[in-house]
Formats: sequence, C-alpha cells, structure tokens
Amino acid sequence: MSTPWKAPPILAPPSSHPTPPDGTVSRRGVLSAGAALMLAGCGSASGARTRAASDGAVGQEPAAFTQHRITSADGTSLSYFRHGQGPALVWIYGTLSTWGDWRDVASRLSPHFTNFVLERRGRGASADGAAYALEREVEDVLALMQEAGPGASLFGHSLGGILAVEAATRRPPARLVLYEPPFPISQPIAREAVERVRTTWKREGPDAALVAAQHHIFRMLTPEQLEAFRQTPQWAKQLGMMESFVREISAVADLPMGVERFRAVDTSTLVILGDQSPQVLLAEPAQALAKALPHVSLRVLPGQGHVAHVSAPALLAREVEVFLSAR
Repeated sequence: MSTPWKAPPILAPPSSHPTPPDGTVSRRGVLSAGAALMLAGCGSASGARTRAASDGAVGQEPAAFTQHRITSADGTSLSYFRHGQGPALVWIYGTLSTWGDWRDVASRLSPHFTNFVLERRGRGASADGAAYALEREVEDVLALMQEAGPGASLFGHSLGGILAVEAATRRPPARLVLYEPPFPISQPIAREAVERVRTTWKREGPDAALVAAQHHIFRMLTPEQLEAFRQTPQWAKQLGMMESFVREISAVADLPMGVERFRAVDTSTLVILGDQSPQVLLAEPAQALAKALPHVSLRVLPGQGHVAHVSAPALLAREVEVFLSAR
C-alpha cells in the first residue's frame, strides 16, 4: 500500500559569497553556516511542532515518490519514501532535518537507483519509541535495509552517517556512502555544553536553545550570520525539532572516541567531505574513517561544506552515482 507525496517547494540554489563586499550577510552564508551549525540539512521541509510536521501537507504533487511503512525491531511503525528504478539505495539523513531535504538529490539518482528514503522516528508520519537511543535508530536502518532487499547500498549524512556505519557492521550493504558523520576524534562534544543547551531549552524555549548550541557547542557562526539565520524560515522550522535535536546531540556526545571499531566493515565505502567544513567537528571524523576502513576512498567536494545537498545537489548526486556505478 502506498500513498503519493505532495512535494514542498525546492529552494533556489544559494548565490553570492558568504560575506559580500558591502558587508551584508548573503543567503548562501546564512544557510550554509546555519545548516552546518545544526549538523543537518537546511532544506525546504522540517517541523513546526515538537514533532516534525509531515512533508505531505504542502506543495505540488509530483507522481514520483510514494509513501510506505515498515515496522522496526521494537515495534515502532516507520514511514519511508520510494522512487526510481534499478538497484536499491537507502538514504539516512541527520538531525534537525527531514526526508524532504534529500528529495532533490535522490530524484537525480532515480533513473539508475530505486531510492528508499527513511523518515526517521519522531518525524512526519513515523512513530516514536518510549525511550530514545541510537541503538533503536540503527535498528530502524536495518529494518529499511531488509525492506530494500539484498544488494542494497546505504547512504548516511551527518548523524545518519553514524547510524549507517553502525548498521553496516551488522548487515553489510553492497556499498556504503558516509557524508561527514560527526564522530568524536580528537575531542568529544562537551557534556556540560549539551546540558546547558538542554537546560536553556526547558527554561527559555527553543530559540534560546538554538542560540546556546551555537555559543557552546558548534561555535561556527559570526554574530552577524547567527542573527541573519534567525530571521529565516529555516530557523523557525528547526525550532520545532529541538526535542529531537537535544536527545540526538546528547547521544552523539556519549559516543566513544575514535573509529577504530569500524575496521571490520568490509564494504566498499566512499567518505565525502566538504573542503569548507570545520576541522574538529567534521573533517577529522571523515579523515579518520578514510584511514580506518579497509576498502575506502575519500572525496573532498571543492567549495562545499556540510550541506551540498542544498548548495550543490547535482555535484553530490554525481559523486554518489559514480561511486555506486563503478565496477
């Protein structure tokens, strides 16, 4: 049983430089920096409530993606979106993001691959479990891999990359693509910083908590960029996802240091890194994975950061297609 999805509008590609000569803050700088701040896509769809709103509520209906359901190991009912033809490709996105943020990139691969885009638990039409743990989300990935069938490849972005490589240790995909999973390498995310964000969220609300995350965890935006980002629709949408963000960033802060435990992942893997991404938070993990995994290649995207699916979807889709199609 499937239901057609009504697509949200796609953002026009950002343009200009992060800081134009006249001193204004450009849209590209705001979106790229803001999305990198949140370890997530700043695409066109995300929730305005504690639980992300379903992407099926707005926009035009393309005949492409259809919505389906699976059940995870703990009994949680999950939604996923499917479109395309050819070998299966499972997509897992990061925190403060929705499946619709990846519709553009996945659509570009649909002539050659059958896309299975998970709607992560607690978002849209996917239910949530009683207690959050990364382990439950890894089980969600495994359930969708089972649905996709033998020979499916797996793509994970940011937190989704963490889930993807963890899942690969239990059910090896045909091929694995990891785009900047934020594993702690030289230093972890400080537990004190996470608790400060959590406390701010509970006492002062989501807007103050997102600002606190910038000041105490990510530290990547200038004051001008932060203020400009706060005026965008993307900021307003992400406010509705603070509950999931706090629990997910807390789980990332609890991860063990390093990635040596993944040396047994005997799968052909592509690690993607933007050359504009911050060193400690994102570049170090990508480089460490490129050294640890036995069958791996590292692709650095010129001029890109953590959100190439927004700023350069054609480039990202091409890199994924070349890797997955190689013999």
